[in-house]
Amino acid sequence: MSEVEPSDTSEHGNRPGKTRTMWHPLLVRLLAYTLDSAYKVEQEVSVGKMPLRVDILLIRREGGQLSEDKVRDLAELLPLLNRFTLIEFKAPTDTMEPGDFAQLVGCAYLWHSQQSKRLSHEDISLVVVAPSVNAAVRDELRLLGFEIGPYGPGIFQVTGLPFTTWFVETDAMAELGQPILSLVSRGFLNDRRGIIEKLAREGKSAMGHYRYLVQQVEQFQPEEELAMQQAVTETLKKFDEELYERMLAEGTVEQRLRGLSPEQRLVGLSDEQKVQLLELLQRRKREDGQ
Repeated sequence: MSEVEPSDTSEHGNRPGKTRTMWHPLLVRLLAYTLDSAYKVEQEVSVGKMPLRVDILLIRREGGQLSEDKVRDLAELLPLLNRFTLIEFKAPTDTMEPGDFAQLVGCAYLWHSQQSKRLSHEDISLVVVAPSVNAAVRDELRLLGFEIGPYGPGIFQVTGLPFTTWFVETDAMAELGQPILSLVSRGFLNDRRGIIEKLAREGKSAMGHYRYLVQQVEQFQPEEELAMQQAVTETLKKFDEELYERMLAEGTVEQRLRGLSPEQRLVGLSDEQKVQLLELLQRRKREDGQ
């Protein structure tokens, strides 16, 4: 599959508006699905009377806890989250442009100034989730007097701000096999087979995130006014088909069904294989009804 072309960036000449693509609610729903027991997830959060918004606001729940699987699925991002975390997200078809980082900082100050309860800057973090730290980002940080340096694979820290500030590269997260951020990366669009391999190695939990993603895409309605690229929709369908074929090939579920009674079909199956069996039967039922 050829490289996906970046989306039209003409909206940058008419700030502060932003084009809202399907990728924004997808990341919001994936984060809510994973973090719900420990964080409240809000999207398109107004930071003042002007039409300025941050893409995602994470608010840590008091006493909230995450399961071991969910901690593992966001292992790179979780340590960066604070009591309040403001996230700027760039989709896999978009890039950071001059002014994007300054706008995030401005939104952070506006949001902080309007809280009824005074908050310490130590309770607030800023996170930019983007395909990569590009030249536009580095030039803007230099002009603003901030410094950026590597913190870990695919993670950079910006110094010079009162808020702890991070950049997370989704390209690198896909290479590392991070399940959640892989699904909103360029790797997801350009190397779906590679993503299948990594999700499969991560196990049932990672596969579950992908299935949830597909369900969310299917629920999007045209009236939501999302910039749904046809190429993205087609990629999701192909990805789903290849994932399903892999599940059958690895689990040899279909071969085990031949000549067996319903009770015998379940003997010796793992929980994951039982899920595969259910999906197989449901799909066959739909196909027979067509």
